[in-house]
Order: sequence, then structure tokens, then C-alpha cells
Amino acid sequence: MLSDPFKAIPFSNPQQAALCLEEVLADSSSATTTHLATALNDNAAPMKALVGLQRFREHCPETVWGKALATPTLLHMLTTIFSQSPMLTDILCRSPHYAELLWEQGHLERALSKEELIEDLHKNFTDPNSDVSPTENFASCCHTLRLFRQKAILRIGIREIVHYAPIPSIAADLANLADACLELALEAAQKELTTRFGAPMTDDKTTPSTFVIMAMGKLGGRELNFSSDVDLLFFYSHDGNTLGGSSGTITNHEFFRKVGEYVIKAMSEPSPDGFIFRVDMRLRPYGRTGALAVPMPGAVEYYAEFGRAWERQALIKARPCAGDIALGELFIKRMRPFVFPKYFDDAILEDIRRTKAQTEAMIAKRGETEREVKLGRGGIRDIEFTVQMLQLLNGGRLPKLRTKNTLRALEQLEKQAKLTPFEANALARHYVFLRQIEHRIQIEDGRQCHALPESTEQLDELSRRLGYTDHEAFMRVYRERARETRNILERFLAVKGAGQLWITALLDPQSQEDIGVQKLAEMGFTAPEQARQELLSLANGPEIRPFSRSVRDQFVAITPFLLNEISNFRYPDALLLRFARILGKLSAPTVLYELLHHNPVLTHFLVTLTANSEYLCSLLMREPALLDTLSSVQNLDRVSTRHSLEDELHNLQHAYDPDAALYRLKDGEMLRIAMRELVRNRSVAEVGDELTLLAEVILREALRQGQEKVVQRYGDTDVPFAILGLGKLGGWEMGYGSDLDLIFVYDGDIKMPPQLSPVEYFAAVASQTLRILKEPTRYGRLYDIDARLRPDGNKGMLAISHHRLQQYYHEEAQPWERFALMKARAVAGDRTFALRMEQIAKKTAFSCPTDRTALEHNESLRRQMAQKAGPLDLKTYDGGIAEIEFIVRYLQLQHVAELPHLQRGDVFGALDILYENELVDRESYRTLRHNYGALRRILNRIRMQDGGHSTKLPGNPGDRIDLADRLSITAELLEYVDQLRQEVHTLYDATVRTLSENIKNS
Repeated sequence: MLSDPFKAIPFSNPQQAALCLEEVLADSSSATTTHLATALNDNAAPMKALVGLQRFREHCPETVWGKALATPTLLHMLTTIFSQSPMLTDILCRSPHYAELLWEQGHLERALSKEELIEDLHKNFTDPNSDVSPTENFASCCHTLRLFRQKAILRIGIREIVHYAPIPSIAADLANLADACLELALEAAQKELTTRFGAPMTDDKTTPSTFVIMAMGKLGGRELNFSSDVDLLFFYSHDGNTLGGSSGTITNHEFFRKVGEYVIKAMSEPSPDGFIFRVDMRLRPYGRTGALAVPMPGAVEYYAEFGRAWERQALIKARPCAGDIALGELFIKRMRPFVFPKYFDDAILEDIRRTKAQTEAMIAKRGETEREVKLGRGGIRDIEFTVQMLQLLNGGRLPKLRTKNTLRALEQLEKQAKLTPFEANALARHYVFLRQIEHRIQIEDGRQCHALPESTEQLDELSRRLGYTDHEAFMRVYRERARETRNILERFLAVKGAGQLWITALLDPQSQEDIGVQKLAEMGFTAPEQARQELLSLANGPEIRPFSRSVRDQFVAITPFLLNEISNFRYPDALLLRFARILGKLSAPTVLYELLHHNPVLTHFLVTLTANSEYLCSLLMREPALLDTLSSVQNLDRVSTRHSLEDELHNLQHAYDPDAALYRLKDGEMLRIAMRELVRNRSVAEVGDELTLLAEVILREALRQGQEKVVQRYGDTDVPFAILGLGKLGGWEMGYGSDLDLIFVYDGDIKMPPQLSPVEYFAAVASQTLRILKEPTRYGRLYDIDARLRPDGNKGMLAISHHRLQQYYHEEAQPWERFALMKARAVAGDRTFALRMEQIAKKTAFSCPTDRTALEHNESLRRQMAQKAGPLDLKTYDGGIAEIEFIVRYLQLQHVAELPHLQRGDVFGALDILYENELVDRESYRTLRHNYGALRRILNRIRMQDGGHSTKLPGNPGDRIDLADRLSITAELLEYVDQLRQEVHTLYDATVRTLSENIKNS
């Protein structure tokens, strides 16, 4: 058993942990026990940490072990390493003295330069009994370099996972290590080969021929990972022959080929000591079939004659890292016109785009699009691709863009106005974020892996190591950042990758643009000429009052991404037309165009909204300030609370137009809720919760204002007053366009002054509240109100006493009215009194068992509704939403006596309780829950489109196809709905039969 203070630590195997602790803490003090408990408790994987510590103990000298246990910070360092990296654990267990050495003099605060690393190797890995340099003998050099690399990787790993050193510093540290190892390996190789063949010289024997190693890829940019390949090119200065040695003479080409082979062997050949870095030579001229080492003039000639677009991209990062650095710099200078021409044509850019598309297709085929940190959508390669394309396009004219490091390039791209501050900052943040994930994946076991773990358990552990509570929290951030990165790339590709000239010409009224019209057709526009006219209007404005050039330029900048987004939908022509009609209502589109230009994700949100809701777009155009709701990804992930809504309402009431406060609150929040559903795929239940809470906050404020007006006219009263919500409001199930079913009730036991009639007084309160809620104003209308469910319906008093409420439902109400009362919930007014009324209403509703008369009455009513509705109706036709609610209500009434918590109004919650208590079988539960959610989701999307109250599918087949597309339903929509309703109706008939039999037998 675990003892204090280890009991609270979440070990995955407590029994094993207890045994490990017994061995680790043998003969240790209480202070040591406390230190270890603290270190393990702070750990993302305490069991791994403890097992690693036990293993370390087995290999560790007593002096080092004693210091580790006695030093809390050293112990924390060790447990962190053991929990996060088996690779580093192996290094420490093979060489335990590294722990003490690195702790005392490891230079953990910064990256070490190439020169410092070489000095460190000579200082700590040279045999003290010999004057021979570790690079004097090639075999000895290989062994020494591998040992040196282990210590260096351990030091850098500690900086990464213990000291949280910045990613650029870690990447530079790794790159400097590779540079140092390449320099020493090259030195040893040349010494050995020169002994055998003599020095390589020019043909006239007067000038030595030199050799340079060119770093490419991440090494070239000083952005190396813990398990990166190093991409290299080998160049030498002159052809000729060697002077001769113990093995005779050979050509310089042969000599430098052997030098390259030796370097590759030193770096990547496996041994008991591991290897240093894998070497990749595929970027050399002619690829795999080309010579390993190439004379520099020959390399320049190759690129000039045969160089492909992707090779320009690769050479951006070319950097001399070992050997004759001046020779490497000369190569870069001569390659400048190839890599950074002053002007690019579209064919080259299309070639690069195709290479990118092929990579993405490969990742998609492996099913790793979302999990691949490097090559997946929104991954590291997307950022690098964006940066490198901009460097290629502009580096010929702007020398400061020719940097090899991604983060420094982003800084320069912003300074040179090739990226907006938003774009540059976002890409830099996401690059660091993704590289940190990549490092944490690779540092674990040294594998060259770029994919997130597939298992939830492993992903949870990785998430905790990165500082997140669990994988869900991590993946929310990961997906958001990946999406933002991808949006920036796609906006850029739409303009730059396909060539910007066709867009500019397309939007020029004087241009006879055939290519642009053809591209619109390729995007799916069935009437590309008409689409062009819409775009021309958006870009240039009306003829009588054309836009300024700056407005047109803004629209030119956003058009490619706009077209890309619109073309994702089935009917891009109709969507563009609607989008143009909405934007056409803006008197000055400059602000919107600028927002779309600098915030690409806003274009995605706005097009998505336009495709799904003309009604919400009309709100947006009427009140452009609502664009703030769409301009931030964070807004879409924020769940509003009652407190936050009330705060927002308070702020709006103190703004320049307080009369508009309730309308602006509703419009802005409903817009946000809709976008959360469309973009974040929020469930029907979540949408219902948020829309219901919004309605409650508005209702309470309307009641407050109504009471205030009545008090001004009639005076105040202490008589409690409340509003009960029925229907979707009562059941926390509101959708777009839902009306409010309300009952106004006052306490009939408390007397009012003789001059005041409670019926008139509270009818006035109800009337004022309803007027605020439902009367049209210049700001719109808040809600439709349905007070027909109150006692006596439309003929009854607006406000009734609680005595009348009880009397009516006990003595006069129809069975369907008691059904409706099951959803009664306190929504506004005096809190204590409202809750008492809620309890009375629920007790009344749930205490009325379903007898034969009630069953026949309800069934007759249901049939009448179904016959009147027709097959397009989602709510009252056979098998629709109403039947699911009937089934659930019948089951609630059957079992509420033994399960009082079944007294609730929401269908999902009631179904869950019934299933948990085995009162409905698994298949029926799944069918009812799924079909209820599916039908309500379709209904929500129909109402979202036009802001109406329809319960019917579109009558036009084309409109149904469009709706199905937007809901990602692949089947014909009416057939899909019919299947859902058939399943429900079968269950409904079975429920009614069973209930009828029970009534008959009771």
C-alpha cells in the first residue's frame, strides 16, 4: 500500500508504485520522501517517472544518487526526464554521471555555438593520457562523436522539457550540434583520405581543391528537431587529381565522393552507441541518380538548365555549415538569380502548388490529415509553404526576405508588408506551438514521428506534458490554430498560387477576361459571366457612384479566398448572388473589405453564414457592429452564462442608444450561437440551452421594464408575481424562431390595497411585458408570444392567481393541456414564488395518470394534427417531433411515481433517466434520442435560413438538396426524414398499444 505523502498521486499501477518507492527510498530521510512526493505529484506521468528513477538507481553511483535525492531541483529534473523521454532515460542510465555534470556546468540557460560545442568535445572527450585529437583517427572520431552527441542531446532535452527554453533556442542548439559533428567528421575524413591519396589539387597542381557541406531544410534554417534528418549537399571547388599517398592518386571527384561517404557513415551508421543524425542526400543535383559530390560550377550549371520549381524552394534554406564556408557563400551568391528572380510566372507557382497537393493527398490517404503535425492541414509545412512562397515571390526585389529561418522570415514579411501583422503574428505563434508538439513527440523515444498519438490515453499524456488538462482541451486549441493557419494559406494560395493576374483582370470592367471566366466555370459556377458581373459590382460599386481605387484593391485582395469559400458549396451562383445582395446594402463597404482582408477566418464565417441564413445576414448588414461577433475565433468557443449576458445587456443599456439594448443583445447572441452551430458543430441540446438562456435574460428584463411602467401608473405592491414558461422555453429546447409559451401568475393569498384590483394590476404587468417582447420596432421584434396555453386560452385573463391555476388544471383542463403543463418551469419574477408555482404545476401535471379517455383524446388530437400537416411537416406529421414528445411524456407519467426526478420538461434529459433505469431498451433509446436530435437540427436550420417559424421541409427539390448539403446529409432529404419518422412512428404505435393494454388490465 502507498503511504503518505504518495497516496494522492495518480499512479497508473499503485501496487507497482509501492514496490518502486520501497527500493528508491531505502535508507532515505523524511525530507527526501517529501522532495520525491513533490516531484512526482507535479509530473504528467508519475508512474513512468518512478519506474525510470528506479532504473536510474540501479545504474547510479552512490555519490550521484545521494546528490539527486538531496537536491529537490535535480530530483525534479530527473523525474521530468524519466516521465517524458525513454530516449533520454536510456542515456542517463548508461551514463549516470551526466546528471551531475549537466546540473553543475551544463550551460542550460542558452544554446551553445558550434565553436563552443567543438571546444567541449575536445575538452571532455579527449583521452587525458594521449595528445592525439579525437578527430585524428576516423574510427575513433565516429565513436567519440556518438558519445558526445548523447551528452549534447541530453543537455538540449533538459532545456526543452525541464527549463522550457524557447523553441527557436532549442532548434538552434540542435542545428549547432549537427554543424559541429559535421565539421569534426569532415575533418577526420579528409585527414584519413589525404594520408591515403594525398591532397586534392587543381590540374596545374598549384591550388588546393576545397570541399563544403551545404545544409538544407531544417538544418539550413537552424530549425532542427530532436529526430530530424539532415538534408545535405556536397560541393567541391575544382576538378583535378590528388597529389598521391599510401594508396596512390585518384581524381578529385573520386576523393570528394569518398569524403562524402565517410561523413555520411560517421553521422548515420548505426552502432552500439547509436547514431548522430540520419543523412538525406536526395536534394542533390539529379537526385538519387546524381553524383554524391558535385563541383560547384557544375551544380550552378545544373540548376540554371534543369532546376525545377521545388528546387528553388529548397535552396531558400541552403547554408554552408562545414568545410570551406567561403565556397558555400559563393554558391549561394551565384544561385541568387535562380532562387530569387525579380519576377515569377504563374507556371512556376503552379508547379510548386502541385507538389504541395501531392503531399497532402498522400497524408489524406494515410488518414492522418488532422493528426499529422508536420504535413497535415494547418500543420508546420503549411506555414513553411506560405513563408517560402512569399520569399520566392518577393526575395528578388527585397533582399531582407532571403533569410533561411522561418520565424525571422515572418518578421521580415511583416516589416515588408507582405503579410499583415495579424497573419505574421498568427503564423509565428502557430509555428512555435506546432514545433513544440513535434519536439515533445520526438523527444519521447527518438523516433522520426510527426503524428499525434491515436489512442486517447497516449494523447491525454502528451496533452498533460504540454500543459493541458486533457486531450479534449488540447485538441480544441490544436484544431483552432490549424484552421487559422490553413485559412491564411488558402487565402494566399488563391491569389498567389494560381496567379493574381486573372483576378485583377476579372475585376477590371475594361478587360475582356476569358481566362477568369473559365476559372469561375472550373470552380463550379454554372453562369460564370453573370458571376463575374456580380463580382465587378462588388469590386467597383454602382456606375453612378463608383468605389475608390483603394476599395477596389481591398476587394481584389479578398476575392480569391472569397471565391474559394463560395465554391465549396453546391450552388455557388446562388450563394454569390445572395452574398452580393447582402453586401450591396452597405453604403460604404470599405470597413468590411478591410476586415475580410486582414482577418481571413472572417471570410469563412461570413460565407458560411450567408449560405445558411439570409435572416441573420440581414441582421448583420443592418447592424455592421455585429461583425465583431464573427471576427474572433475565441468568440465562437465562449459559452455565455446568465451573468455574462446580463453584463452585456448592462453595457448596451449604457451605450449611445439604450432603447436598442435588448434587440442588440438578442441579435448579437443569436448570431454567435448560430455560428457556433455552423462552424463548431454544436449539438441541438447545446443550441437549445443557449437560446433558452438568452430568452430568459431578455424576458426578465422585459418584465422588469413592464413592472416599472405599471408601478409608475398604479404604484408598487408586495404581492409576488411570476412567469412560468411552457413548451420549448420550459423544456430548455428553444430553436431559432421559437415563440415563448407563457403563463403569468400572482399570489392570490396576499391582499392588495382596496383601490387596486390584482387582476387588473397584474394583467397590466403582463400586457406591458408582452408589448416589449412582441411589438415590432425600428430595431425589429424580440419574440412571438403564445399565451394560448394559459388557463382558458385566448379568452382567459392574461394574469391569474395561483388558486385559479390549480383549479383550472385540476378541474377543467383538457388532457393535452396537462401534457403541456409537464414542461412548466419558473423563468421570471419573484424567485421563491416562481419556484413554488413550478412545483405546483409539475405536481399537478405529473399526478394525472393517463386513463383511456385521456389516451383517446390525445390520440385523436395527434391524428388531426398529422392529417392537417402533410408529409413535409417535421413536427406534427406521423413520426415527427410531436410523436417523440408524446412517447416520452407517456413514459414519464408511467414511471414518475417511483422516479420523482422524471419530473422534467426536456426530452433528452427524460430519455436519459428512462434509459439509465432500464425503462426503455437500448435500441429504442438510441432511435428516439438520435431521431429527435436529427429532426430538430433540420428544423433549426430551416428556421435559421429565413428567421421564420416554419416546421416544413422546402417544397422545391433543389432547395432540399441545398439544405441536405449544408447539413452533410448524403441521402435525399425527404427520404432521410421519412426513414426517421417511420422508425419513430413504429415506436409510437408500440408505446400506445402497451399503454392501452396496461389501462385495460388495470
